[in-house]
Amino acid sequence: MMHTLGGPLVTRPARRPRPRPRDPDAVAAGSGGESLPPEHPVPPGPAFCRNGRGDRGCVHHRFERLGGMYATHRHRREKGALAHDGAGGAGGGAKKRRTSPVLFCFVAATVLLGNAYHALFLQKKESSHGFSRRRSLMPNKPQGVKYELHTLPVDAKAVADGDTITVYVVIADHPGFFSVPQEVHRAATDRAEALMAKNYQRADELQKIILDAGFRQLTNSTGGHVLTKKYRIRLRGIDAPESSMPYGREAKEELMTLVQGNRLKISVYGNDRYGRLVADVDCNGVFVQEHMLKKGLAWHYIAYDQRLELARWENQAKASQMGLWSLPNPEKPWEWRKEKHFRISR
Repeated sequence: MMHTLGGPLVTRPARRPRPRPRDPDAVAAGSGGESLPPEHPVPPGPAFCRNGRGDRGCVHHRFERLGGMYATHRHRREKGALAHDGAGGAGGGAKKRRTSPVLFCFVAATVLLGNAYHALFLQKKESSHGFSRRRSLMPNKPQGVKYELHTLPVDAKAVADGDTITVYVVIADHPGFFSVPQEVHRAATDRAEALMAKNYQRADELQKIILDAGFRQLTNSTGGHVLTKKYRIRLRGIDAPESSMPYGREAKEELMTLVQGNRLKISVYGNDRYGRLVADVDCNGVFVQEHMLKKGLAWHYIAYDQRLELARWENQAKASQMGLWSLPNPEKPWEWRKEKHFRISR
């Protein structure tokens, strides 16, 4: 290519080699950028500039601008490379690697599926062996609950007072929970056959054997015979008036109306000194203790249960003057029993 800049013709090479840096003296003198390749020397200064003024249109200055362009381009590339290498911060220029979101989601999904399969497999295995039925029945049981029972429909005569119920639990509904002696199993089978043969005397004899062992054979709604165990349940956290106390009869009738003919869910905390199961009782989704407290037919038995919700339900009944709270000075059942025991002991 030919360029005429008011002077001699200068021929540029078709392919320019990469310019090399000036020597330190040239840089210090402010000539700017890099020098031309050695095979194309440029005469210095005004001798080669038009009118001797160092015109920026001359070849000398055009080559200097060209060298500066190369220098600027190389400086930007080096600066970008340093910034890229130093992205790791002060940790020696290590590159920061980001985790792929797709990989993260895949790993998380795999872990969740594995945990779900593990839980379902164990539950199926345990229930098939029949040794942890009550664990699966109550996955979120309250703190302190030892086990859970499900009863047959409650008979009206099973309600002793406002805080005690007698219930029957079918043995077959709780596999692995009860330890039934072999003689009881044989007696239950023989009694069913005796009833089929209408040998009622023999059936009564076998029923006595079953009762003495703490069990009982009952007839279910379909006419079949089921082996059951009898329990007395003491409602935890409340104390209803005794039958001879004011509102004692009303408390018993209210509890009877609530549970009669219904199956109950019993959450057992332990036993009291009379051998009763101390438990929370659920009747078709109704918390029985809550029902009795809100009706004003029971006291919060704070000496044995400090649950705040029980105190709150009792205070609601007090504020509304429900049941026994309509009396000017209702007597506490535990104080009434203590006084009665003192009178008898004298």
